[in-house]
Amino acid sequence: MEYRRDIDGLRALAILTVVGFHLKFQGFGGGFVGVDVFFVISGFLITQIIRNDALRGHFSLLHFYERRARRLLPALFVVMAATVVLSALVLLPIQYVSFSRSLIAASLFFSSFHFRSENGYFDLTSEQKPLLHTWSLSVEEIYYIFFPLLLIWIYRNPSKLRLNVLTLIGVISFIGVTLALIRNPESRAAFFLPPGRAWEFLLGTAVAIVPVTAFKHRIFAQAGSGLGLVLILGSAIGYSEDTVFPGPAALLPCLGTALIIAAGQQQSTIVSRLFSLTPLVWIGRASYSLYMWHWPLIVLTVQYFGEPLTVQWKILILAASALLATGTLIWVETPFRGRQGILSRKRIFQFALLGTGVFIAIGLHGILSNGWQSRYAPAVLSIVNGGQDKDPRQEECLKSDLQARGCLYGLQTEPPTVALWGDSHAAVFAQALGEQAMQTGTSAMVYTMPSCPPIAGWAIPNQPWREACLALQDRAFKEISDSTSIHTVIFSSRFSGYPITNPASDFSDRFYATMRALQASGKRTALVYSVPEFRADVPQTLFNLYKDQGVPTRLTQERAVFDARLDGEAPFLLGLPANTIIIKPSEILCDTEQCYFYRDGKVLYHDGHHLSLTGAAEVGPLFKPLFER
Repeated sequence: MEYRRDIDGLRALAILTVVGFHLKFQGFGGGFVGVDVFFVISGFLITQIIRNDALRGHFSLLHFYERRARRLLPALFVVMAATVVLSALVLLPIQYVSFSRSLIAASLFFSSFHFRSENGYFDLTSEQKPLLHTWSLSVEEIYYIFFPLLLIWIYRNPSKLRLNVLTLIGVISFIGVTLALIRNPESRAAFFLPPGRAWEFLLGTAVAIVPVTAFKHRIFAQAGSGLGLVLILGSAIGYSEDTVFPGPAALLPCLGTALIIAAGQQQSTIVSRLFSLTPLVWIGRASYSLYMWHWPLIVLTVQYFGEPLTVQWKILILAASALLATGTLIWVETPFRGRQGILSRKRIFQFALLGTGVFIAIGLHGILSNGWQSRYAPAVLSIVNGGQDKDPRQEECLKSDLQARGCLYGLQTEPPTVALWGDSHAAVFAQALGEQAMQTGTSAMVYTMPSCPPIAGWAIPNQPWREACLALQDRAFKEISDSTSIHTVIFSSRFSGYPITNPASDFSDRFYATMRALQASGKRTALVYSVPEFRADVPQTLFNLYKDQGVPTRLTQERAVFDARLDGEAPFLLGLPANTIIIKPSEILCDTEQCYFYRDGKVLYHDGHHLSLTGAAEVGPLFKPLFER
């Protein structure tokens, strides 16, 4: 197959947009489309390789898989090994457990399925997952495993049939992912899983199989490649994290890539010459290693310092990624490539099995050791694990599905006299409320769901849990209203996360109406004010402080910071119905000068804004008067 420098240059554009997006550089809001550019390129190149070998009668599945192993595994294993070492130095136990699971998934090229399944509310964020980027490698590998079998079958059939089959599969893939996103714009399955991306690979396949004869005319080739570049750059610049993606939005970068490749097949164009420039070709050749290195460096740097990246750190990470990618290309990737690589076919497969086995073993150790806790002294563990305690009934009582319902806390033999209703910020109080109920010889009913405020008939638009939220709200409102034993309802949410000051939203009016309706049914209503919030993850910050100065005595923030945030909620709070009881966690968590996130050896927060069970227990006594009529 003839080498095309411009395709390496196109790879350079793809990787630069991805890295720019991950580093949050201005102008790269849609840089994630670079991954889709890679998918189309892969579809084109792999089809050409298989097609050329098949037409000559030399195609061998074993040889094909050997080439893929030589191409992908050496750099992958080097990056994963380095990430294991750095993660052991940086990550907290709970983070290391998550990392260990992803390490196993990445070793088996199962990452796309693994990260699709990690959708619990208290799962780690993307910025805490060093191997999250391997999801795209997983999608490619699944394509590499199954596509050659399909292509071999196709080439044994008439050309019209082969084109019809590929078109049908591509159309089904595109329509399927589009329907999934219409039903749920936040669909993780549509984003992560191979079926939703199959059409992108097949678009590259179509370019390899069906030459665009119109591009034999120079003017059409110039126009087509120019349009292709505009489509890619337009989506990379114009899209954002709010863009519903992939689906129809992915058409722009994918069609743009196909146009550039197809035009370059027929003519030397301005765009193909641009992408053939030596600096871009070099970046493109190193693009795989650059992709593999940049994300772990971003994640682990943020975790180590516990702060958002400054411009200086972004530039340093970019430079470090480039240096590591260059070294990996020269000393790792290149020596393994080709049939003359440093390992024979037999050895390369043994290398693959051994490497996979080693990383699976490391991952299992991380899981079974509960995050390799022996890395730390007991004093450190008390800090890093202090905020990670969780309600043992969390899985049962903080669901985001249609099965979500109320949970009874306190004496299970007694009818509830108090109800707690709200989102995850309410859920952290469930166990503390149950303790107060036990002390008063009664029970409390708890209705909670992440990002689901205590309002009858209002939910955040375009969210996957919207229907489940509305169902829980209806259930909570009806059961509380109809209950003859419940006399007090506690409303608790992170109100700053909702449109409480947006005049275009009816959030506040509906909230007040819900409260008034329950008051009309004879219930007392109480509102839990917002808790102080820290600027970063509290356990991670404490760990970082320990590394710098030993075990900290306290972690605080000026009271004025909390008061300023509360001032922003003042108009909403002023509109509360009369006789609403106010509960202020800040009475426990703050004094006149400071708000406390760690004190007296107690970690009071699970992250930056959710109380830990310890923190909630400190606030718990404020609820006791509510059990009295």
